[in-house]
Amino acid sequence: MKTLYLIRHGEVNNPTGIIYGRLPGFGLSQTGKKQISSALHKLKCNPPHALYASPMQRTQESAELIASNLNLKIETDDRIIETKIGHFQGKSFDSLPKPYITDEGIHPEIESGRSIRTRFMGFVDHLRIQHPKKTVAAVSHRDPIIVALLHWQNRPIEDLNTFDFAPGSIFAVHFKKTIKMEKLI
Repeated sequence: MKTLYLIRHGEVNNPTGIIYGRLPGFGLSQTGKKQISSALHKLKCNPPHALYASPMQRTQESAELIASNLNLKIETDDRIIETKIGHFQGKSFDSLPKPYITDEGIHPEIESGRSIRTRFMGFVDHLRIQHPKKTVAAVSHRDPIIVALLHWQNRPIEDLNTFDFAPGSIFAVHFKKTIKMEKLI
């Protein structure tokens, strides 16, 4: 794989403002659909050859908007799913420990940074073998994408909460002799 577009799903319809985590039934808001349409314009400049998405509704809806416009098939992969947060799902964001993700894990029900990084890098290794010299897009979630980007930038997991990566944003990761990243939107 020569380039990987890491796309954060669009804004979620979440009128009660709860932590939706891996709960079903959380799709895109109208704003989220517009964010992905905006991202699509960037992708059309150098379209991907393959498209992957997390199994969650919000990523599948985001990927469908991309797939239908670029004539791609969506491949679903569990390795890029949202962070596991256990009983915190359905609660307010204030209920999460701060920080809620550390390399070792701060709470037994919250997935550690190490676990997120391991599964995400396994996904990337698979893509590099499956799609040599191709451009691939993956629609995932804020935390898993940022954990991967921090890893490639040799930055600590503590930078997670200050990393700017709004819904509908895209990072392009270029795999050559070294890894180069750029924020597209």
